[in-house]
Amino acid sequence: MTHTNETLGIIDIGSNSIRLVIYELDQDEAYRIIHEDKYAARLSSVVEPDGTILRHSLDKAITILSQFKATCEAYQTKLIRAAATAAIRNASNVLEIIEWLETETGLTIECVSGDREAYYGFLGVTQSIDLADGYVVDIGGGSTEITVFRDRKRLHSISLPIGAVNSHARYGGEDQWTEENANALCNEVIEALRGQDWIREHTGLPLIGLGGTMRTLAKVEQKRTQYSLPVSHHYEISEEAMENIARSLPHLTSAQRKKVPGLAKDRADIIVPGVLILRTVFQLIQGDRYVVSGAGLRDGLLRDYMAGGQPVVPDALKDSIRNFIHFGPPIPEKRLQRIHQDTVTLYTALQGTPPDHADARILYASSMLHMAGKQINYFRYTQHSAYWIMNASIYGLSHRETILSASAADYHPKKRTPQLLNKHRDILKNSDERHAHRIGSLLRVAEAINRSESIAAIEATKENDSLQVQFTCTAEPLLELDGLEEAVKDLQEAWGVTLTHSIQQASKG
Repeated sequence: MTHTNETLGIIDIGSNSIRLVIYELDQDEAYRIIHEDKYAARLSSVVEPDGTILRHSLDKAITILSQFKATCEAYQTKLIRAAATAAIRNASNVLEIIEWLETETGLTIECVSGDREAYYGFLGVTQSIDLADGYVVDIGGGSTEITVFRDRKRLHSISLPIGAVNSHARYGGEDQWTEENANALCNEVIEALRGQDWIREHTGLPLIGLGGTMRTLAKVEQKRTQYSLPVSHHYEISEEAMENIARSLPHLTSAQRKKVPGLAKDRADIIVPGVLILRTVFQLIQGDRYVVSGAGLRDGLLRDYMAGGQPVVPDALKDSIRNFIHFGPPIPEKRLQRIHQDTVTLYTALQGTPPDHADARILYASSMLHMAGKQINYFRYTQHSAYWIMNASIYGLSHRETILSASAADYHPKKRTPQLLNKHRDILKNSDERHAHRIGSLLRVAEAINRSESIAAIEATKENDSLQVQFTCTAEPLLELDGLEEAVKDLQEAWGVTLTHSIQQASKG
């Protein structure tokens, strides 16, 4: 059926890089990325003293855009959406530049205003991270957008013409940064935000960083701490850790910076202004931690195209899992929903309360994705599922929730589960070892109950150390009881209960 899906190209003409993403969309607007490319054209650095960009300075950009267009045509894209941001928007001959680019490449180019850029970044973040409130800070090559949102609604945004590339051109030394220049850049940011009272009105929120600066800083910190999950999306950095980076990087020579583990050579110069801008904003908003978003402008442009007028995703995790299920192996979704429902029923009976916010997401993700690995190979699919959950950057899960979901999907209490938990001890809480066994054993039991279609409903009650489960059946549940025998042992051990079950016939009606 895939031949009916359409493809869509999005080109982001940024001040530092020009990027291409090609998405595949199905009839129900589920999507996945099928191609990505980028080129560091550094348009911010070719702006003339009078604020113009000359025609010959656009040669590389035109070549890259033509090549990206050819790639889109190879993928038979239905539409190419190309958006130009700060370097072009702030040039004094902006209309002339757009005309040159459009004439030479045959693309239609949207010049994105500062407010619109902030909006697209906010959309990208809210569809990929499950936080209700925060400041989104998008540091690009030629501008920085700051947005505050509460309850997933955007309240205020501002776009400053201060970015990593143009600040480096203004303040960056040939080699090291002087204290004076570092302070001058920080003061410029403070001045630009003077009078924006909302910047100081929402203290104690996370700063969610977008763009190359933030992703690079995440990689540097992950290398330094030997972090066990090499995923930058939803990675959190403490104020103290960022403070250390911001204090040390400017004083290294560029040769020393190029040797910093995790720091790409083409970012060794512009990382300094990037981290100085980031830290200054963090101090002004009095944030509580930094969170990295791998999604941003391009994701926002896609979201805006697909759902103009009603763009904020109410639930990042559900949306992300829906996208996967649409392109994943053809598993009956009703069965996955039932397995999820049954894990929640059992959890609530055993725990005495419904799952809290984090556990609800872990139960949902592991139930809906525990068969994802069939996409890779049917045999040993639970191991493939665990790998998939950990590496696919599922939107809406924290790193801790990701690991606990993966360990539940591939629950193997004697060997693989302890190995996985041990490897990621740096991310998990001390109590998570027990917790992982409890959630994993629940999912195993729920899978057994849904092995075929004989059990229509379950009810569970706990008294003292006994869990009683009543099955309402449409036929004799031979397959289910066969699978349950093994699964029950793990559940009894993890939760310290004895499980008994009774069967009643579903009434014909």
